[in-house]
Amino acid sequence: GVETYFFLDGSISSGNPFTVFPDSSHLAFGNSQDLQIDHDGNHSVIYNKTGHLYISNDSNDGDIVLRSDDGSGGVAEYVKLDGSATATVFSKQTRHEDSVLLQVGSSNDAAFYHNGTDTYLINDTGNLRFRQFADDADIMFESDDGSGGITEYFRVDGSSQAIIISKATQHGDNVKAYFGASNDLQIYHDGS
Repeated sequence: GVETYFFLDGSISSGNPFTVFPDSSHLAFGNSQDLQIDHDGNHSVIYNKTGHLYISNDSNDGDIVLRSDDGSGGVAEYVKLDGSATATVFSKQTRHEDSVLLQVGSSNDAAFYHNGTDTYLINDTGNLRFRQFADDADIMFESDDGSGGITEYFRVDGSSQAIIISKATQHGDNVKAYFGASNDLQIYHDGS
C-alpha cells in the first residue's frame, strides 16, 4: 500500500515553510535509527538508543532554557543553563520525593533528604560547617513552642558575639558542663 511519510504544507507556511510528519511517524537519524523523534498525536518523545545524548548551545554567552506551562495558560521558565553567568538557574521550586537524596560533592559526600517521616542532613567526610557571612547577622535555631507555634531556642548572635540561649538546657546524669580553657570548672549531677 501507500502512505504519507511527510509533506510540505503551504497552507500554514505564511512565507515560512512547514515540513509536516504525520502522527506516529518516526524522524530517525543514524544508520541504525539510533536517534528518533516521535509524536503520537498526544505526546512527543525523543529517543536515543546508543551513546550519550548531548544538548549543546555553542553560541557565546547563550543559554539553554527549559520552559513549560505556568499554571495559568502561559509559559514560564523553569530551568536555565546560563552561559554568560556559567550557572544553572532554577526559576521554580524543585521537589525531591521521599528518600530521594540531594547529593553534593564529587563523591556524593554530603546529602540532604526526607524519608517520609524525618529529615536528614548528612556529611560523610571532613567537617560540617554552618557559616553566616552577613554583617551582624545571626544563626537562629527554632522549633515548636509547645502550643502549635514556633519559638527560638538558641541563637549564635553575630552582633553581640555571643550564644544566646532562650530556653532551658538539660544535661543528663554525669554529663558535665565545662568552663575554662582547661575545664577548670565542672558542673554536673551524678543522679544522687
